[in-house]
Amino acid sequence: MTHASVPPPVPPGPGAEPPIPAAPSEGGGTRLGWALGIAGGLVALCCGGGLVAGVGLAVTGVQAINERAHVTVGTYLDALKAKKYEQAYELLCEDEQQRLDLARFTSREQARPERIQSYELGEVELEGTSGITLPVTERYTDGDSEQVVYRLAQDPKTTDLEVCGRE
Repeated sequence: MTHASVPPPVPPGPGAEPPIPAAPSEGGGTRLGWALGIAGGLVALCCGGGLVAGVGLAVTGVQAINERAHVTVGTYLDALKAKKYEQAYELLCEDEQQRLDLARFTSREQARPERIQSYELGEVELEGTSGITLPVTERYTDGDSEQVVYRLAQDPKTTDLEVCGRE
């Protein structure tokens, strides 16, 4: 008996089902939306965190300058109040020390008719490249008071703030 050979099956045509079914496509847009939303949130968090950190550093820097200015001017005024002219002179910037020697500074301060009894320090004002100013209300032993502004500069060698005059 002879067996007739069976011809191979005809390949499936258009519309035929593949041997392996495709992955379901429902919900794909939702997953993509969630993924993009989470990625966008992370980017916003990182960039926003950097912005907040930058603002925080700027505020902290201004507060540090304000604190240093208060210490410098407060120490300077306390020295003048206690008639410790050499100590006050050391807090002057180099330009002021070149303009006035210690003897002239001492005689100028001793000749002032008003003596500081107390003072109230204001908030530091940063004036671009022209420097730092600090408004101070000075009260004198004769009962008068005056609003003055101290100019400050940073010593390039020590980075400390120094008094560069008053207006």
